[in-house]
Amino acid sequence: MKKVSLKYRLEWIAVRIVMAIFRLLGRKNAASFGGWLARKIGPRLGVHRVARENMTTALPHLTGREVEENLMRMWENLGRNVGEIPFNRDILSDTESVEIVGEEYLDAYLDSGKSAFFVTAHYGPWELVALVGRRLGARATGIYRAANNPLVEDFFQEMRADPNYSFVPKGNEGARTILKAARNGGAIVLLNDQKLNNGLAVPFFGRDAMTAPAVAEISYKMDVPIYPMRAERLEGGRRRFTIYPALDVPKTGDKATDVYALLKAINETYELWITERPDHWFWVHNRWS
Repeated sequence: MKKVSLKYRLEWIAVRIVMAIFRLLGRKNAASFGGWLARKIGPRLGVHRVARENMTTALPHLTGREVEENLMRMWENLGRNVGEIPFNRDILSDTESVEIVGEEYLDAYLDSGKSAFFVTAHYGPWELVALVGRRLGARATGIYRAANNPLVEDFFQEMRADPNYSFVPKGNEGARTILKAARNGGAIVLLNDQKLNNGLAVPFFGRDAMTAPAVAEISYKMDVPIYPMRAERLEGGRRRFTIYPALDVPKTGDKATDVYALLKAINETYELWITERPDHWFWVHNRWS
């Protein structure tokens, strides 16, 4: 067994304590406490400046006051996401508090027998993307970014484990899983809105952003449809999860042109969602530099 540093062990202990406190508080109180705490701590962190710069540049129509209000709600959303971690499986099973829109597109995918991508952004209560995995069962695999700390990673996977839905970390294993699913009628669920240093420069809110090309390349080469999906917070602790129709895949015959156009369409989809609800996106990520 690989030796784990003292720093990682201390982080693991701290995470377990925090998650235990959240569980003791109960789902509703844990989410509220997480949101309150994030609003108190978030604006004091260096990344708050990054988030302000990102939002101000991407959404110049917002006034300074609107930017600050949206940033505070962003922190609350992130805090609520953390507070809800111990309860994610309960939330996924709570048909009373989660509204699902666009289930017909899941049915169309199942009837087709083809492979498919289901893509989303770090937007709202994004752990709801696991609903697609639960609905599709063994045909679906979620691709995620593993925690740097292996002890924390194992702990999170214990809480996330679902006998009907598998998770695979990004990297070589994730790439192999995606190709296998594309060849065998599987569904890949992933968040693909973050920066990839060796990706393609594609416009995002008017500025080039290094964008992971794999989804578009596989879609183009193997005729795999891409279904956007987004999770939103509603009043009274409710949530809405929407699956949208598959994006049109350009077919000019020029691979580079078509892949670029498809990536641009994905980014534009996220732009619409973020413009509609700026507080829902993960602005602290330095998407453009």
